[in-house]
Amino acid sequence: MANQISWRSPSDSGDRIPSISHRFQRSSFYVLESDDARAKHCWLRLFGLLDEPACGEILLEGRRVTGLDSEELGEILNRKLGFVFAAPFLLPSFTVLENVAMPLFKVAQVDAREAKSITETILDLVGISELVEVMASRLSPLQQHLTALARAIVHHPRLLIIEELGFGLDAEAALRVFDVARRIPARLGTTVIATLSAGIDFASADVVLEIGAAGIREVRKEPKT
Repeated sequence: MANQISWRSPSDSGDRIPSISHRFQRSSFYVLESDDARAKHCWLRLFGLLDEPACGEILLEGRRVTGLDSEELGEILNRKLGFVFAAPFLLPSFTVLENVAMPLFKVAQVDAREAKSITETILDLVGISELVEVMASRLSPLQQHLTALARAIVHHPRLLIIEELGFGLDAEAALRVFDVARRIPARLGTTVIATLSAGIDFASADVVLEIGAAGIREVRKEPKT
C-alpha cells in the first residue's frame, strides 16, 4: 500500500512497553485498546511521531521517519499528520472558519479564497457548515469537538491521531463524533488511529488493535451481508 506505517520498537520515554511489529493500511480506522492505559497512551504518541522510539524504526509511506532532526520531523508532522487531542484547544476569539482554516495557511500556504473553499468543504463533511461564522467561545462541547476534528483534517493528512475520542462528552455526543470520524478514511484516504474515552464502548468499531504483554493483535469485524 502507498500509505503504510510499520515499526518494531519500545518507547524511549522510560515507560516499559512491549515491542511490536505492525503495518497500518491506508483508508482504515483503527481503535487502539490495551488493559494498560499508560502503555496505550505511549503507543499512541509513538504512532503520531510525538515520541522517539528507543530502537527499531517507523516508516511512513515507505520513508524512515525515526532519527530525523527537529526541522525534518516538524515538516512531516505538519504536512502528513493531523491530531485531535482530548481537549479541543480552539481559539475562543476566532470563528469556526478561522480555527479550521489555520493549518492551510501554516502548512499549505494557500491564499485566503482557496482556504475558505477547502475549509467549507471539510465543514460540510464534518456536518457543521452552518457554524462557519460562529465564534468558538459560543460553541457547545459537541460542536467544539467537531470543529477540532475538522481542523485536524483540513489539510488532508495521511495519518490522523485521535486521543481519547469522546472525552468530556455524554455518550450520545461522543457517538456522534465517532460516526463522523469513521467517514474520514473513505472520504479522504486517511488512516485513523484512535483511543476512546474511558467508559465509552463503540461497538461499531470494525478494526481494533489489542496490545498486551504478548504483542499486538488486530481484530477486524466481518462486513455485514
